[in-house]
Amino acid sequence: MEQFYYQGTAVVENADADCHSLLKASALLRYVEQISTMHARHFGMDDKFFEDHGVAFLVGKQALRFSRVPRRGETLTLCSRSEKALHGSIKRVTTLTDEAGQEVAMVDSRWIMSSLEDGHILRQPGWTVEGYWNETVEEELPLLLHKRRDSLTSAGLFTARYSQCDLHYHINNAFYLDIVCDALPLEIMRDHVVKFASINYHREVPMGQQVEVFYTPSDDGWYFIAKRADKTAFECYLELEPVKQ
Repeated sequence: MEQFYYQGTAVVENADADCHSLLKASALLRYVEQISTMHARHFGMDDKFFEDHGVAFLVGKQALRFSRVPRRGETLTLCSRSEKALHGSIKRVTTLTDEAGQEVAMVDSRWIMSSLEDGHILRQPGWTVEGYWNETVEEELPLLLHKRRDSLTSAGLFTARYSQCDLHYHINNAFYLDIVCDALPLEIMRDHVVKFASINYHREVPMGQQVEVFYTPSDDGWYFIAKRADKTAFECYLELEPVKQ
């Protein structure tokens, strides 16, 4: 275990589960976003702190892996730890364990700091917080995508709806996984759950704007790419597994 970490709990609520009463991948990312925010606030880095420093934290890429998909009603313990900034990227790894102490999921997020004034990426924070950042965080997940450029199938246009957007007025990072799951044919997702996902966020999708989502089989999973005004908004790779009855 790294020297500095933050722990909390989450209950898999009804709204966080799918039709099989299993935790949605998007809900897992929301849990991680919340524990990350709570960690920062615990060290005084609240909304006013970031406003005063003129920066915002954004997710650049992340990956998740389920060892076992938790069920509705389970209480999970989240342990989150963050690494010092390296080349403008901050690595944060969060593990989730069940009530028996068994790891059920892991999320590897790479955060970036953006200037509120001009949107430029900052290579280092302009402050230090003792006891917050580790020199290194050992665990990680593969963040590379299994890309395929041929035989792409369009799943149509998706609009950034009010219910998907966050305080920055663009789609929240977690909801991209809902979009790609909805892009696949229903007969695939009806009997499967996500066991691994890796996603790269290239451009924000502001509220009210549209992206066209394309998908194709790739390696042992599915590759997705979303275009906004002929530019890539995000890419994602999913691996699924059948629902165990």
